[in-house]
Amino acid sequence: MDSGFKRCACWIWLFLACIFSVSKVGASSNSNAYNRANDLYRKGQYLAAVGEYEKALGQGVVNGYLYYNLGNAYYKSGQIGRAILSYERATRLLPDDDDIGANLRFANAVKKDKEPEDASGVVEKSIVRLYKALSERRLALFGSLSLFCILGAGVGLIYVPTNRMLWIVLLVFWGICMSSSAFLLGAKVMAYKTNTDAIVLADELLGRSGPGSDFLQVFTIHEGTKVAIQRIEGEWMLIRLTNGVGGWVSRDGLERI
Repeated sequence: MDSGFKRCACWIWLFLACIFSVSKVGASSNSNAYNRANDLYRKGQYLAAVGEYEKALGQGVVNGYLYYNLGNAYYKSGQIGRAILSYERATRLLPDDDDIGANLRFANAVKKDKEPEDASGVVEKSIVRLYKALSERRLALFGSLSLFCILGAGVGLIYVPTNRMLWIVLLVFWGICMSSSAFLLGAKVMAYKTNTDAIVLADELLGRSGPGSDFLQVFTIHEGTKVAIQRIEGEWMLIRLTNGVGGWVSRDGLERI
């Protein structure tokens, strides 16, 4: 019984070691892909750095730090809208990174159109913050760990039957954990695919009462403003501002987050 239990423990530690080693290799590979852009940024060549960061994205190197650095380069080159867009994308990949959050708040503070105060309660804000902190990568890793723990508890149930109740409790616990992580991961993937948030990139964007330049102008928004896309008709998008006001704008003046 002891040898079976030891084998089970060894497999668990081997699995955990594989997870963390893969994570480190991935981070190292991503860093190497945009070293040239980082070097250009340090030299103050911000537009050239933007080009290199965008090349890295085009080659499939996507992580929160790349978007964060890209946002910094855009901000330094005077492109506030694209800076905010990059910070927003970085935040979705690294939701609890303090530097990304601080730069996003600063960029939003200096843009022309200010966001209204968040009227949500403390509990609602806490739930939203927790949901954002559970990134897709973390949920996937936790789901994998839960699955392996289920397998480990199953092996323990077979090889160490004297602790039957303990193994059953562990099976139920890790089963709930795996199901919860799978549900949240699916919800996040679906939310990403159906994402309607966008950032205004044009200096000025006119909102109209219908999908065309002949319709009545109902509002004007500026670079960096965050909106929600509700419908698309040809070259026009129906958007809604954070204050609830809606209107049609030219689709080439903004970009989805």
